[in-house]
Amino acid sequence: MRNELILAVHAGHNASAALMRNGVVVTAALEERFCRKKNYVGYPFQAIEYCLTKEGVVSEELSRVAYTTVAIGASVFVKAKTSTQFSIRDYIDYYGERYYKRKMRGESVLDYLQWLNSDAKFNEDKQYYDFSYLTDEVMLDSEQDEVLMREAQRRKLSDHLGIPPEKVEFVDHHTCHAYYAYFGSPFRGQECIALTLDGDGDGRNQTVWKVSDDKFTLLAESSQNDLGRIYKMATLLLAMRPDEHEFKVMGLAPYAKASHVARAKKALDGICGVEGMRLVSKNRPADLYSYLEDRWKDHRFDNIAGAVQTYTEELACELIKSIAKETGIKRFVIGGGIAMNIKMNKAISELEEVESLFVCGSSGDESLSIGGCYYLNSDPKRNQPLNNLYLGYDIADEIEQFDVDRCQGRFDINQNVTPEHVARLIARGDIVAVVRGRAEFGARALGNRSILANPSRRSTVQKINEAIKNRDFWMPFALSILEEYQDEYILNPKKLHSPFMAISLDVRPEKHSMIEAGTHPYDQTVRPQFVSCQEAPRYHQLISAFRQITGIPALLNTSFNLHGEPIVDTVADAIRTFELSGLDHLLIEDQILLSKRGIEPLPSL
Repeated sequence: MRNELILAVHAGHNASAALMRNGVVVTAALEERFCRKKNYVGYPFQAIEYCLTKEGVVSEELSRVAYTTVAIGASVFVKAKTSTQFSIRDYIDYYGERYYKRKMRGESVLDYLQWLNSDAKFNEDKQYYDFSYLTDEVMLDSEQDEVLMREAQRRKLSDHLGIPPEKVEFVDHHTCHAYYAYFGSPFRGQECIALTLDGDGDGRNQTVWKVSDDKFTLLAESSQNDLGRIYKMATLLLAMRPDEHEFKVMGLAPYAKASHVARAKKALDGICGVEGMRLVSKNRPADLYSYLEDRWKDHRFDNIAGAVQTYTEELACELIKSIAKETGIKRFVIGGGIAMNIKMNKAISELEEVESLFVCGSSGDESLSIGGCYYLNSDPKRNQPLNNLYLGYDIADEIEQFDVDRCQGRFDINQNVTPEHVARLIARGDIVAVVRGRAEFGARALGNRSILANPSRRSTVQKINEAIKNRDFWMPFALSILEEYQDEYILNPKKLHSPFMAISLDVRPEKHSMIEAGTHPYDQTVRPQFVSCQEAPRYHQLISAFRQITGIPALLNTSFNLHGEPIVDTVADAIRTFELSGLDHLLIEDQILLSKRGIEPLPSL
């Protein structure tokens, strides 16, 4: 059997690259981790380099190479990297009189596009694509712009890899979402529905696929699904960053009172509806942002959050019911950016029409590269599920050269520490950051780039928020729990598999006090990671040691990063973040423990 190597590249929001060998995704990385620019948009040069270098692959060995979106969008917005460079004011201006309202009236917006093209703040980052074609004429001609953008993409990847331009393919956006949702899941052998939901991608924002014997049949598609757009508008109207802080809106929603939510939701009722297996526009205003801005002027922030979350859950559940009714299939996988909404996933999982549900980790556009690998594989039967997401940067590549003596005088240093020592630190209330092995792919820390704390101590939440993460007070932290103990703490009647923190579940009331710091502080739900001894043996060992000390088989887990920065990747990233934060300890590769001066690092065993 020939050695098949596939490289897939996502060059949009949360740019990434993934490499597959004979049906196994062996490496996948986000560009933001290397360039340290959160939600990086553009060509993922360093991510591609890492994938190839890590696996010792040269370009000539690649069987197929592809971008995972056919039409990435208007060139000037890609060049300007607006989703990372825009301020809140810039977003408001974009939807207001400076751009969108004028465009809706048929007025020229060339001056706005020229500003994006030439202003210094939109030209700070290195440009990998050659945008010399971006004239005024091209910016005003979307069809010509799309063709030239695709040529620039093909030329760059071809030059970078030293391969013929005709070898570079372009794969449909939603097809990649669907293939990731299914092949990344443990579902095989039984019929399944793959549903994709997002804001937009290659002209669609919803697809429904029947998967049987690993073969996909498209059942329905729509470009009128406004759930993502509405959530984005709500995020902006609450003065949070669109395409980044939607999770904050979701976290805020449970605090709102049902009666107030119902009144705020009236502004949304009737905008979308379900027809068959499609989400479609009903009474949608042409200018959605201005409509919601006006309708929500006299509604409080928490009620707006509650309204948009409730609306999302209701429409998604109605759609799932309709799909189940028309197909008779009750097994679902969900992909696309909207599948990042763990509360929506919880509501779907509780439907009678759903017997089983799986949501892959980090299902937004960053995972398109992995979905592209699954799609491009010549033999789908060889596609292997993602049992874990430890696919990124490996500190084993640098740890042998790490000079611990350089940390002398800055930290207390203990070498050859044991899981029991670290567990005792956490048990007494210390906050420990961990950098070990390969980085997790995507938006969630799963024990290899995590900040860990005692989940039974509510006081740790304030400490982490104020001294380390600067998170909003209402936001919950996640919980890593030993897989074999999850039934004792979490209500999971359908035995859903949750290895990637992709779904919310209820906590058993009698166990809440033992893990309260890792739950939502208002509705007492949890976003769990079920930790497997097979897939995360070192993390499992640490949590087991903590259980031996406290009786609690779980740890509070949040991503290891400063507010507004990507999750750490390298040891250098970790040490810098450690120094700039109020963390107590940094554990490197489960052997080296750095502690802040004045803190007794190792309690006696």
